Amino acid sequence: MLSILDNSLRAANFLFLIIVLALTGSLINGQNRSHSRVNFGLFTAIFALLFDSLYSVLANFISALAWPILLITTDVLNLIFTFAAATALGAAIGPHSCSNSGFLRGNDISEGREGRCRKVQASSVFLFFSFFIFLAKAVLSGLNIVSTGAFSSGSGRKTGGGVPTISQV
Repeated sequence: MLSILDNSLRAANFLFLIIVLALTGSLINGQNRSHSRVNFGLFTAIFALLFDSLYSVLANFISALAWPILLITTDVLNLIFTFAAATALGAAIGPHSCSNSGFLRGNDISEGREGRCRKVQASSVFLFFSFFIFLAKAVLSGLNIVSTGAFSSGSGRKTGGGVPTISQV
């Protein structure tokens, strides 16, 4: 079973990723032409939901799946994908105001509409929120590997060191 902190971070991340999924899905539905950056944002949200949220539910009920090496692998992959998607969307929209009509006309992803511009900005922000959660989880997973080993069940610390128990005296 995963720790309460890990499950709390996964629950918060689930909410952020659902928001990103809705925003990028809405952007794809309303676009005139295909934008690879928006498509990658949607892929990232789906990948992270599958390999973070779904995997964590399974790992909570099947302790054999809670290997620290698997947890850190999925966390690092999600960390890389969310950073890449957030940066790509942020770079596509730039640091401009969505109410600036001159900027909107010249921007490919906003397609001249303020609503699309705001959705791209929001998607980028929520992807960065997810990125920081994945960063924290990767650090926690790394600490778990150091303390329990890469292939343990992740349920506790190694025994045998420290103060002896009463039965050892």
